Amino acid sequence: MLICKKCGSECPDGNIFCEACGAELDAPVLPENIDDKGRVKNKKPKKEKAAKEKKPKPEKKQRSPEEKAALAKKLKLGGICLLVIAVIVLIVVLVNIFGGNEGYNAAQSIPLGRNIEYAQSETGLTFTEKSTNGMINNMCDFDYICISDKTTTVSGSEQPQWVIMLTVDSDDMITDVEYYDFRQLKLNWKGRKMAEKLDQNTLEYGMSIKNVNKTLGLKPYYIKRSVSNDSLYCYRYYFTDPNAGYDRAYNYYVEFSDIELAVRNVSYSEINYAQTILSANPPSAAGRDSDPVVTEEAPAETDVTDEAAETSAE
Repeated sequence: MLICKKCGSECPDGNIFCEACGAELDAPVLPENIDDKGRVKNKKPKKEKAAKEKKPKPEKKQRSPEEKAALAKKLKLGGICLLVIAVIVLIVVLVNIFGGNEGYNAAQSIPLGRNIEYAQSETGLTFTEKSTNGMINNMCDFDYICISDKTTTVSGSEQPQWVIMLTVDSDDMITDVEYYDFRQLKLNWKGRKMAEKLDQNTLEYGMSIKNVNKTLGLKPYYIKRSVSNDSLYCYRYYFTDPNAGYDRAYNYYVEFSDIELAVRNVSYSEINYAQTILSANPPSAAGRDSDPVVTEEAPAETDVTDEAAETSAE
């Protein structure tokens, strides 16, 4: 409030003349730090920010026509290299998918009950009566054989990746097709390392081959198809026996019905290096026409022919 010096009347702030007598009012003297609206002024004036000096942008290097051509050539070459690598990877994948199963696919496509000429025309393979590999010739009895041109190492010995053997009857018609995949033995003649022995409850009656492979975690080393509409799959594995203190190797046989495409029988036999090297020759199948039975046969002394047929079922 303002006080009129002439009449002493109180007047609102901001009036220039007294409302009572009309005399001119004196404006109040405000402190230096208070503005005319009663707000406290900043004690220190704000420092003006120094304008930042903008650094000049570096000028882009202008490439000569020769440099541009060289860069384009490098980019083109890099693109070609990437394309070549992609093609190589694709080829490797396709070879693993299709080429890796060449022997298996051929063995599965050989028609039973037909002659050898027809089998050769169907598969594109050439079968002979003997192989140049003496060990393979002694694996089991057969009439015709075809072996892979590619090899794999089995316990330090070079062997073909796969072998197909055919047995014919008196009319030269195919009665049995046997397939060996030696790649299943390339790490160890005893087969795949397992934690323990596979027992009779591992597989179930009626199980498909796909589920058998998945359940066992193994691939068959030996497959036999016959005109009896049965197929025999042999798996080779070994484990370290904690009680005996040494490795024990087994051939695990699964008999399938080709009509039902399901497990009919399971059996297994223990093997050893002295007894057999590459053989997959199965024991006599118990209970062929009954419920599945699992049998274990103790290793027996065998000749060279039996030797070759029992170790190859890894």
